[in-house]
Amino acid sequence: MNKKLKKYIERYDIIENCTSYELMPNGGMIVLINQETKSEVLIENSTFPLEAFQAILINAYEESVHIRSNESINLIAIRFKGAGASFFYEELMDALMQVPKEPIFIENNILENELDSYFKNRLCPSKLPFNIMKIIDLLDAQGSDYSIDEVLAIANIPRKILDKMFNLRTGLTFKTYATVKELAT
Repeated sequence: MNKKLKKYIERYDIIENCTSYELMPNGGMIVLINQETKSEVLIENSTFPLEAFQAILINAYEESVHIRSNESINLIAIRFKGAGASFFYEELMDALMQVPKEPIFIENNILENELDSYFKNRLCPSKLPFNIMKIIDLLDAQGSDYSIDEVLAIANIPRKILDKMFNLRTGLTFKTYATVKELAT
């Protein structure tokens, strides 16, 4: 993975040679890219089709996401750090936060061997008055033992505005995000 992308993307996971798979929650969002076989994505009690060569964005903060198919699955799961996906899919964040338990269609035909260039082309710098990824890194490192004073020093904005912007970007409050990350490790 490209060094610039590591700030936002946790990892690329190849999922293959199985007919069902459980994506564990990671306190971030996941892009699922289906490479071949039609599959189904199950989030809580709802089932969503995932067509061949289709890509979707999923909120994977707290709930497991199950994937199943009648044939062998061949998917790539791109796991984003905290708010990382919002720097690539900002135009989709409002829709995802409105209905957080439904995947959002991104596009077709994203190629596995071109993932780095695809994401470098989609990367859009933040318009926020602070670096939310520094705050995410701090919360990842400190878990629920984070210092709110340290977070506010990084952000350099009032707590109320920071809470609102953090929730808009990640879909979670500081406390919930820190707890989810701590449980995931």
